[in-house]
Amino acid sequence: MSNVVWRLDSDNLAGYTEDAEVMRKIRRSYPDFVEMATYEKNGVIFARQYRIPSVRKRSARHLFNVNITR
Repeated sequence: MSNVVWRLDSDNLAGYTEDAEVMRKIRRSYPDFVEMATYEKNGVIFARQYRIPSVRKRSARHLFNVNITR
């Protein structure tokens, strides 16, 4: 499974995940993580990209289990 988090601008981070469990946790518990894109193969979603407020950087780092890249 692939997880990546990087800085979009001073106010937002972007997060990309292919992990279905992370996607479920975001849908259930993180309403401020806004979905920006979905990635499909043969009509099945296999990854999602989210916009994350910078103030939630610590939560994103722990949820995605990665360090923030520039």
